[in-house]
Amino acid sequence: MKRRIAIASAVAALAAAIAFSMPAAAQDAALNSARASGLIGEQADGYLGIVPGASVSADLRGRVDQNNIQRRALYTRRAAERGVSVNEMAAAVACEVIERDRIAVGERYRNAAGQWRQRTASSPVEVPAFCAD
Repeated sequence: MKRRIAIASAVAALAAAIAFSMPAAAQDAALNSARASGLIGEQADGYLGIVPGASVSADLRGRVDQNNIQRRALYTRRAAERGVSVNEMAAAVACEVIERDRIAVGERYRNAAGQWRQRTASSPVEVPAFCAD
């Protein structure tokens, strides 16, 4: 019985992580376009970021901010349900995004060291060390 509960909990956690990991892609064409253009990208902290030097409109900046507010609310709720910190929940989702190859070739991402990289066909996304925990 305990094993079944543990498995159900793991599946629920995975489903939640998947649901959180792509809210921008599912909801906002402007964010999708900016992501594909290399103006914004996923970060190792579980939030979207604006690539330094990218020329973005106030509207796009607002969309990124709003997306991150929504993510934070979801992370906060799930963290409370699981008894972990919001940052731990956000990091777990970031790991899910990275490990499940949800960053497409050509898209930019910010690694755990804070450096912006572009995924290419020959170089996979750098998985943060904390994802192995």
